[in-house]
Amino acid sequence: MLRRHVVAVGLLAGLVTGCTESPYPLPDRDTAAVRDEEKRLAALLPDTLLGASGTCRVRLLGSAGSSSFAWAICETAPTADGPAQGVSVPVRVDEDQVTEPADGAGYAASVRRMFPRRLAETVLQDPGRLHP
Repeated sequence: MLRRHVVAVGLLAGLVTGCTESPYPLPDRDTAAVRDEEKRLAALLPDTLLGASGTCRVRLLGSAGSSSFAWAICETAPTADGPAQGVSVPVRVDEDQVTEPADGAGYAASVRRMFPRRLAETVLQDPGRLHP
């Protein structure tokens, strides 16, 4: 009887361990390709995300084909008319077409449409790890 319990506990531990995924692997920022793509995105995103000129810091989160997945933190400079404006958001960029998630109640569903499954879950559960 004790042997059955030991086997059952061992199987349960194996199932739980097998279901636990390691953290989503981020691209190595020390490679030239990643640095080049982050620079390209940083130049592309201010007009799209801010509707004005500004600066963006970008963290490439991954890519698939011609799609790049990133987290961008962008801001405008303060002007005589008002303070700086900014945004911190995950984005999908297909060549030069930028997609950002919906606001409010539609956020989670839109993130899941924009990104591969593991990345989408990381964006929703551990976004701080993804910031530039």
